[in-house]
Amino acid sequence: ITSKGGNVIVVNRSEEKGRSLAEEFDCAFARLSDLGSVGGDCLVNTTPVGMYPKADEMPVPKGVLGTYKAVADVIYNPLETMLLKEAKAAGCQVASGFHMFVYQGVEQFSTWTGRKAPVREMEAVVYERLSRT
Repeated sequence: ITSKGGNVIVVNRSEEKGRSLAEEFDCAFARLSDLGSVGGDCLVNTTPVGMYPKADEMPVPKGVLGTYKAVADVIYNPLETMLLKEAKAAGCQVASGFHMFVYQGVEQFSTWTGRKAPVREMEAVVYERLSRT
C-alpha cells in the first residue's frame, strides 16, 4: 500500500499492541476512540468481532463508517457481517472474508497435493455450507 503512495494506520483495541505493530511495519497508529477522525479510503477489520455466533457485534461504531469509501471484513461467517451491512447502508463499497477464506484453502490444496485446486467447486461448497449458519 505504501509503495503505491497510500498510508496505513493501525488501530488496535490494545494501544500497546497497536503501537508495536505500527512500529514494526513503519506506519502510523491511532486509538480506536479516534477512528472517526482518522478517516481514509478503506477500513479493514481483522478482528473476530462480528463472527458467528456473535454476529450482532461490530468492531467499530457505525457512525464512523461514512468516513470511508470502502470497508473490508476478513470474517467469512456470516457471509455478510453486521459491519458490512452497516457499511453498505453508509454508502461504502464492501468486501467480505469469503474469498480470502476460500483462497487459503485453494493454496493449501495445491501445496499439499501438487495439483491445481478446483476453485469453483471449492467456492460453491464453502458458500453452501456457510449459508446454512
